[in-house]
Amino acid sequence: MPRMLYVVWLITALSCQTKPKQEASTGGSPPEDSAAMLAKRPGPDAPRSAADRLVRALYFEHSKKANPLLETKDRALVDQFFVKSTADLIWRNMSVSPEKIHQMKNNPLFNAPTSAIKKMWVEPGAVAGTRAVVYVTFEHNAKPEEIRIDMQQVAGRWRIMDMLYPNGSRLTQLLEKES
Repeated sequence: MPRMLYVVWLITALSCQTKPKQEASTGGSPPEDSAAMLAKRPGPDAPRSAADRLVRALYFEHSKKANPLLETKDRALVDQFFVKSTADLIWRNMSVSPEKIHQMKNNPLFNAPTSAIKKMWVEPGAVAGTRAVVYVTFEHNAKPEEIRIDMQQVAGRWRIMDMLYPNGSRLTQLLEKES
């Protein structure tokens, strides 16, 4: 009888094991930050990643009420979404002259007036090692436009490095001009 219990326990233990992780072809090391991998745009049915979930949080939860690009009181909100160098630019711009916020015609999340933005969606991100690219598509004056968001993993968390707007300008360029 004890032998039968041992067999039942062994079968149960083996059936409850999780699938072993499949190692990458690079011998178990994390995938490289490949430009080729970042250039491939995942389809709309691709699985979501932590990178595109961060972008979704930025655009859907914070674009109207607590836009980190317009923050003047709480640096933590800026640091939650952006790498340190970009966060420093944002914080310097907004804390030095908060009156700029009231004079801004364009929402910096889109580089367009908020009233002209209609439908908006965040596509699944292309992830390659510690780098990711996420596209945000929106309708601006009834025509589709998209923003490319370059991201980097910092201490295990995704952060935005820069945003490339439809007109070819970059968030960091705009912030540096304002400084």
